[in-house]
Amino acid sequence: MNARRAAWIGAALVACVATGWAIWRARTAPPEVEVARARLGPLAMDWSATGYVECRTARVTAPDVGRVVAVAVREGDAVEPGALLARLTTAANSAAVAAAVDSRRAVEAQARAALAAYAEAGPAQRAQERAAAAETAAAGARLAQARAAAASEARMAAAGLQAARAEAEATAAVLRELEAGTRPEQVAQAAARVDSARAALTQAAAEHGRASTLYREGAIALQALQRSAEARDQARAALAAGLAAHEELRRGPRPEQIAAARAKREAARRQVEAAEGRLAGIEAARLRVTEAGAALRAARATQARVEAGIRHVAGLRSQWHAARARVAQDAALVRQADAALRERTLRAPFGGHVGRRFVDPGDLASPGQPLLTVVEDGRNWVTAEVDEQDLAPVTPGARIGIHLPAYVGREFPGEVERLAPQAVPQTEVRTGARIVRVRVSLRRMAPADRRRLRPGMEVYVTGRAVLARAVVLVQNEAVMTDRGGSFVYVVANGRARRRPVAAGYVSGPDTEIRGGLRAGERVAVAGAEGLADGARVTVRSGR
Repeated sequence: MNARRAAWIGAALVACVATGWAIWRARTAPPEVEVARARLGPLAMDWSATGYVECRTARVTAPDVGRVVAVAVREGDAVEPGALLARLTTAANSAAVAAAVDSRRAVEAQARAALAAYAEAGPAQRAQERAAAAETAAAGARLAQARAAAASEARMAAAGLQAARAEAEATAAVLRELEAGTRPEQVAQAAARVDSARAALTQAAAEHGRASTLYREGAIALQALQRSAEARDQARAALAAGLAAHEELRRGPRPEQIAAARAKREAARRQVEAAEGRLAGIEAARLRVTEAGAALRAARATQARVEAGIRHVAGLRSQWHAARARVAQDAALVRQADAALRERTLRAPFGGHVGRRFVDPGDLASPGQPLLTVVEDGRNWVTAEVDEQDLAPVTPGARIGIHLPAYVGREFPGEVERLAPQAVPQTEVRTGARIVRVRVSLRRMAPADRRRLRPGMEVYVTGRAVLARAVVLVQNEAVMTDRGGSFVYVVANGRARRRPVAAGYVSGPDTEIRGGLRAGERVAVAGAEGLADGARVTVRSGR
C-alpha cells in the first residue's frame, strides 16, 4: 500500500514538473508570426452600382381640348419619323386653312394691282405737282404787285378828286355868297369850308407821304408820286382859297372879287374834271388786278386738280402698303391655321416603337394628358447610380459589364460615356449619402442583345479599373490602425518593428501603401496582435 502511494506521488510530481516546464517555456518563448513581402504591382479597383435602362421617349399630348377621331397605331408598332399616330377633330381647322389661303391669294392680287397703279401714276403726278406749284406762286406774286399798284393809284386819285371837289364847292359857295351878299351865316359857312379844306389838305399830305414811301420801296411809279404831290398842292391851294374867301366874305364882296370868284369856280370845275379823268384811268390798274386774280385762280384750280391727283397717288400707295400688310397678316393666319391643323394631327417625332397607348377613338383629349409614348430604337443607354466613395475608378471610356435579373449568368458589354457634373442625395431624405449618375453607352452591344434591354429595366453594372501600374502593395491583414493612424509590423532579424505607413486604396486582398514601406520588406500578416515595438518573434511560413 505504501509502495503504491509512493509511486502515485512520484508520478504526480513528475507531471507537475513537466507542466511547469511547459508553462515556463510558453511564457518565455517568442511569439510566432506569419509574414509576407511588400511587392510592386498594379492598383486595380472593382466597383459596382445599380442602374436603369433609359432611352429617348416622347410623350405625345394634345395641343388643346379635342375629341380623338382616329388612332393609327397600337402598342409595340414600329413608326417612322413623322408617321401618323392619332388625329383630333380637324374639320374646322381645315376650313380655316382653306379660307386663309383664299384670302391671302385675293389680297396678293390686290397688292399687285395697287403697286402697278402706283408705279404708273406716281412720277407723272409729281412732275405736274411741281409745275402747278411754280405757276401758282408766280401768279400770286403778280396779283400782289397789281393790287398794291392799283390801291396806291386809287388812293392818290381819290384824294385828288376829293380835293378838287372840295375846292370847286368852296369856290362855288364863295361865288354864291359874293353874288348874294355877305351874311353872317355865310361867314360861318366859309369858316366851315376852311376847316374842310384844311382836313382835305391833311389827308392829301398823308397820301403823299404814303406815296413817297411806296415810291422809295419801288411799289409805285413816279407818275403816281407826282399825282399825289399835285393832289397835296391842290388841297393846299384849296385851303388858301378858302381862307381868302372867308376873309373876303368877312370884308364884303366887291365886283372884282365876284369876277375872281367866278374864274376860280371855273378853274375848280376844270380841276374836278381832270381829277375825275384821272380816277377813271385807275380802271386800267383794276383791270390788271382782275386779270392777275383770274390767272391766280386758274393756277390754283390747276394745282388743286394736281393735288387731287397726288392724293389719289398717295391713296394708291396707301392701298399698296395696306395690301402688303394684309398679305403678311393673311400669310401669318395661313401659317397659324396650318400649324393648328398640324398640331391636331399628331405625328411621331422620331422613329421607333409605340411604347404606350392611352386613348381610343372617341376619347376626349386635353393638354398635358399623354395620348401615346414613342420610344426611339437603337438609342437606349443605362444610367447607373454610383456612390460617391466608389467614384475614383469610374472614368469615361472604361469597359463595364451589365447584368440583368432576367438573364442570369449573362454579362452584356457597356462603356462609361460620361459622368454627371453634380452629386445628388441618394434618397429623398437627405442622410448625407450621395450618388453620381453615370451614363453607360451600349454601342458595343450586339443589336439583338441591345433590344433585350428594354427601357425601365433595373440592371446591375460592374467595372474594374487600373488606377496605377506599379505601387507598393501589402495584404490587407498587414495594415492595422489606431488613434495614431495606419501602421504595419516589419519583421527583420527576429524582431517585429512597428512602422507608420500612409495607406491608400484597398484593391481586393491588397492595400496600397503610399509611404513608409518599400517593396521587398517583410511585414507580419498574422499573429501580430498585441506585439510591442521591437518584440522578438518566430517566423512561420509566409503567404
